[in-house]
Amino acid sequence: MAYRCARRPRKTQLSRIIQAAILSSCASSLYCGAARADDFNMSFIHGSDNMNAAQAVAQGDAVQPGTYPFDIYLNGTLTEHRDVTFRRQSADKPVIPCFSRESLAGYGIRLPAPLAANEQCLALDKAISGATISYDVSVQRVDISVPQAFMDVSAQGAISPRLYDNGINALYANYNFSYNRNDYKSGDYNDSEFSFLSLNSGLNLGRWRLRNNATMSKQSGYGARWKNISSWAETDLVSLRSRLQAGQVSTDNRVFDSFQFRGVQLSSVDQMLPESLRGYAPVIRGVALTNARVEVRQNGYVIYSTNVAPGAFSIHDIYPSTNSGDLSVTVNEADGTKKSFTVPFSSVANMLREGIWNYQLTAGKYHDGTSQYQPTFLQATVARGVGHDFTPYGGVIMAEHYRSAVAGVGKSLGGWGAVSVDASVSDTELASGGNKRGQSYRFLYSKSLNSMGTDFRLAGYRYATSGYYDFSDAVAERDRWRNGYYSNEYQNPNDGQQGIPDWADSRKHYYYSNRYNNKRERVELAITQNLWPGARLYANVSRQTYWGYGGNDRTVQLGFSDTVKRISYGLYVQDTRSQYGYSDRSVNFTLSVPFNFGDHDQEQITVNTSAMHSRQSGDSYNTGLSGSLLDDRRLSYSLYTGHTHSAGQTSGLNADYRGSMGNVSGGYSYSNRYQQENIGLAGGVLVHSGGVTLSQPLQNTFMLVEAKNARGVRLENQPGVAIDRFGYAVLPSATPYRYNRVALRTQDIGAGLDVPIASQDVVPTEKAIVRVAFDTYTGHSLLIHTRMANGDTLPIGAVVFNEAGRNSGTVGLNGDVYVSGIKPGEKLKVVWGEHHCRLTMPGDLGDDAATTGYREISLTCNR
Repeated sequence: MAYRCARRPRKTQLSRIIQAAILSSCASSLYCGAARADDFNMSFIHGSDNMNAAQAVAQGDAVQPGTYPFDIYLNGTLTEHRDVTFRRQSADKPVIPCFSRESLAGYGIRLPAPLAANEQCLALDKAISGATISYDVSVQRVDISVPQAFMDVSAQGAISPRLYDNGINALYANYNFSYNRNDYKSGDYNDSEFSFLSLNSGLNLGRWRLRNNATMSKQSGYGARWKNISSWAETDLVSLRSRLQAGQVSTDNRVFDSFQFRGVQLSSVDQMLPESLRGYAPVIRGVALTNARVEVRQNGYVIYSTNVAPGAFSIHDIYPSTNSGDLSVTVNEADGTKKSFTVPFSSVANMLREGIWNYQLTAGKYHDGTSQYQPTFLQATVARGVGHDFTPYGGVIMAEHYRSAVAGVGKSLGGWGAVSVDASVSDTELASGGNKRGQSYRFLYSKSLNSMGTDFRLAGYRYATSGYYDFSDAVAERDRWRNGYYSNEYQNPNDGQQGIPDWADSRKHYYYSNRYNNKRERVELAITQNLWPGARLYANVSRQTYWGYGGNDRTVQLGFSDTVKRISYGLYVQDTRSQYGYSDRSVNFTLSVPFNFGDHDQEQITVNTSAMHSRQSGDSYNTGLSGSLLDDRRLSYSLYTGHTHSAGQTSGLNADYRGSMGNVSGGYSYSNRYQQENIGLAGGVLVHSGGVTLSQPLQNTFMLVEAKNARGVRLENQPGVAIDRFGYAVLPSATPYRYNRVALRTQDIGAGLDVPIASQDVVPTEKAIVRVAFDTYTGHSLLIHTRMANGDTLPIGAVVFNEAGRNSGTVGLNGDVYVSGIKPGEKLKVVWGEHHCRLTMPGDLGDDAATTGYREISLTCNR
């Protein structure tokens, strides 16, 4: 035996190298590796077994007849994961993947009338001219290519529901704990400790998701207080593009104002639509004189491109980058001529694309966590995008002592922007006696003035007559009625009761009136003005008044921000007022200057400065620096010093570490008046069939990654997330109904570990816990030069199996075979036809962890 070390190639690369060597003169055809036998000079092949194996390879038999899991790609796009049956239709033809007429039609392929051929193993190239099916065994992929003329029209970015992954059955808990202690040096306040725990837990069973949100708070001098926020169960009805929920959840705010309830709700789900059909965008219509390419630009960027045939065309699946901004359309004709036109574009929140429905059906009891009065109700809303850029919408609420209806329409006005107008009526039976009937009118407007750099994100106005009550007002009116008066509860930020929890009775203030102050008028305005590259001026204004009361809620925000090279600064002014008399006005200034001390992001330090003047809090300023350390910037820190009117000179430091099993944070600050320490813990605990895995804080949808024997290997683009000693890691966030790429960092894969495929794409459903498993093999990687006991060469294409029965490789030219994950003394079985022999590995192959490549050895295969 002799061996030597060399660099180890990726397994997929090596398999392709071997296949290329075997099929070096193979001509392309309909099926993978298929070639005519006379493309090979068989005079170089000796022995009947070798001749049969070479002929099998020449005919494309990279896989034996049977059923295997494969990824299906249609015109380059992943369409489905499924088991594919490979058959040999006759002795002189290669093995091919079989697809029935029904399965191909399910991919959106328009097939001609049934043929005489086997419909369960359709010859696609005969059914459709120019169509092909190919496969690559090394990556378990089947590619179906069909001319666009034979494909059903589908929206840009559409993903087949066949790819949706409902995930595994699992139980999890997501926690966020914080603790702080304040020691005061004067007698104005008592020393205090405060703890808070937020728990979001869930159980996934098949397509059902059970969820619960709860909190615990504890303050010194008070007992711990647990509060159940909400509990519910839900499941998605993909065929209806809908979601069914039961428990304590919330309605949406598309037609009526949102509120919490306990009951049952069926809603349409926009997330199931491709990005190109979400929200609103105009239908672009035009005429092409030749086979033309149509490009659509917004704000100078190409956001859509497609080919159209001569004649009239219409494009329905534009995905704008913003909710407003004119669309520039260019038709590039085949003869080189171009014609351009502009489609003005603006939208408001409740507008839909032509042909899209949105609806919600809700039944239950009103429940907002504070009101004692919880009436039963039934609510229904609907909206649909129709022709000519109209979106009519409406809804009704039927409840105890209350009824309401709304009808409205959204409309694109072209160059004048977009607008929606609706009217509501209500009939309310008051707790104080009698009925109140009234109307409410709402107006929303949006417009982008690209040439001026101005964007009216939203301008809204709502007016209600004195007899109009929305559902929340109607509930509050009955809930606040006390012995002929209305009790109004509020908290004043200026009451100065340091150390008293917000929920304590001593923090609450009340005033009484003989009339309920229902809403009268509300105005909202948001404007953004781009001044020059990097500079922005913005204004946000909101104001609400009430019937029978002179107070109002008002917020005015004005801001300016700019970036000069890498230095950013901003000025921000805010004026607030509440209906209970509290008011404040503040001016804020911020400055950020980054410094680089190397070529890596973690070597950057940023100096931050801020200053504020508040009518209520006085003057304050703060200067500090922040940065990150360790790989993936897992450790972040900040140090600061400053001055506040209430505490005087203040200094402190904070640090935050993101680890694979959770996040830890801590901080310390002090002044001549107080000293404070705080700690925080956040993360998740996932219980699954493979055990218990700790993780970073979890989002609604997340993934369990399994890679056995890959401890310490990190996930790409996931700071701090790495495979634990049990072979698991949790990717804490995923986007439902979209492709999510999960990849191991290949630079972390050390010697002795082989991961043939280190990345996968998955499409989780909402709130799914998807398991993504990577095949990993530990041991030595070997290139074996084989001979049989009689000196003959092993036949080309013979398959090599390890002791666990895994297909470990294929014999190539000269009896060479590459295998990985091999243990000392292991016996490999080489099979060709009805024959087989065994390769016995040496008992000493050295240290696999010390070898960064592969070893070459020579072995005899004994029968």
